[in-house]
Amino acid sequence: MAHQHASPEIDGHRIRELRKQSGLSVTALAARIGITPQYLSQIERGHRPTVSPSTFNRIVDAMGVENHTTLRRATELADVA
Repeated sequence: MAHQHASPEIDGHRIRELRKQSGLSVTALAARIGITPQYLSQIERGHRPTVSPSTFNRIVDAMGVENHTTLRRATELADVA
């Protein structure tokens, strides 16, 4: 079972997809989230497969995603089920 405070695994490719659909640059989205563009780029490319819970929540809020599972990696969802 996943620990509530564990760093969530995040689907960087899905974030990139949603960001592009929204017409946002990496710089603009990173500013909304409060992280550096370099860090966001690492997340999107899969170099940072986990993020802190607070960063995950800020990404979800900035992307306007209602269902948090939309941005979680499939491997983490399988562990929770």
